[in-house]
Amino acid sequence: MTRKRTYALLAAEPSGDLQAAALVPHLRRLDPDAEFIGIGGKHLESEGVELLCDTSWWGSIGATEVLTRLPRIIVEYYIFRFKYARRNPDVTVMIDSPAVFMRLGKFTRAHNLKTVYYFPPSAWSDNPKRMREIADRVTGVVATFRRSWETYKKANVPVQYFGHPMVDVVKKKPRETVLKELGLKEGRYITLLPGSRQQEVRLMTPILLEAARLLTARDPELTFLLPAASPKVYDKLQPLVGDKALLYNGKAQEMLSISELAIMTSGSVSLEAAFLDCPMVLGYRFNRFDAALGRFLIRTGILKIKHFALPNLVLDETILPELLQEEVTPERLFEEAKHLLPGGSKREKMLADLARVRKALGEEPVVPRVAEYVHQVATAGA
Repeated sequence: MTRKRTYALLAAEPSGDLQAAALVPHLRRLDPDAEFIGIGGKHLESEGVELLCDTSWWGSIGATEVLTRLPRIIVEYYIFRFKYARRNPDVTVMIDSPAVFMRLGKFTRAHNLKTVYYFPPSAWSDNPKRMREIADRVTGVVATFRRSWETYKKANVPVQYFGHPMVDVVKKKPRETVLKELGLKEGRYITLLPGSRQQEVRLMTPILLEAARLLTARDPELTFLLPAASPKVYDKLQPLVGDKALLYNGKAQEMLSISELAIMTSGSVSLEAAFLDCPMVLGYRFNRFDAALGRFLIRTGILKIKHFALPNLVLDETILPELLQEEVTPERLFEEAKHLLPGGSKREKMLADLARVRKALGEEPVVPRVAEYVHQVATAGA
């Protein structure tokens, strides 16, 4: 009797949970009798994956919060690793989160377990030492940016590139359909996106709302939309937002598709905005401890970052300003935003650059091809 194959899908934060879950239906089609285990959250669970550890809260905190909750994270990690090793999966897919998965990669290599690193850290593609670590610890890498694929390939890392999975999932609906879904009338809209992590919401929301007030004073026709990243974030935002913006539970893609502009915290949503042809102003604020830690890592050369905005990373050039820490003020966001509204001096250039980003991210289907590669790794030598 043939043994059922076991696939392990590992995600340490919500965005990884979503990308891991997207693979499951395609892997089931290729391997109908397979079993699926993993770590992650609601998306993997909804696909019928047996969760060995719920990590949905890991990615919602910053470095300061990690320190205070480190004992719990360490205990959960080792409990997961014990359960994981007993299941002896045929292939393990690790998504992003190098702080967790590079340590696990050392363990999987020592136990001859096949691993695929999906969404490898882009910042590491400029660090030869880090790339060697990846090559030593995994069976294969699936890069999601062409530039990352090229640099990993030059470093002799076994790397594949099929495009970015967002190509498959972000689809622009007709404007009339979206307005009806959101219960809105025809008008001029701007989307505000403060982020999904606790510290992002706390630090960025007041700044975005004040920038919105400045824009409204300049142009009273504007209406601001704010999609909460989760029900928990929605509850936190309600008292902050009040009547300053229309608050929704989710629906970020729909809002971006009808907006003249988005003002956002840096993250994967910037690629969604690019796909939906929505110009954006982007920034990021850390708490003081995280900011000091980041400056130390950059100053000492431990962390090398040329860009942090994903559209800039895709093209390896600055097509939109990256505002960081003290630069992220309502006044600065207002100044950048007014040039990107219809008739603004920078709008047409950004729209042309966003078209280049879309082209650089490849063509669909992406996720089915990633699943085929994972299946090949699982069955190799079987």
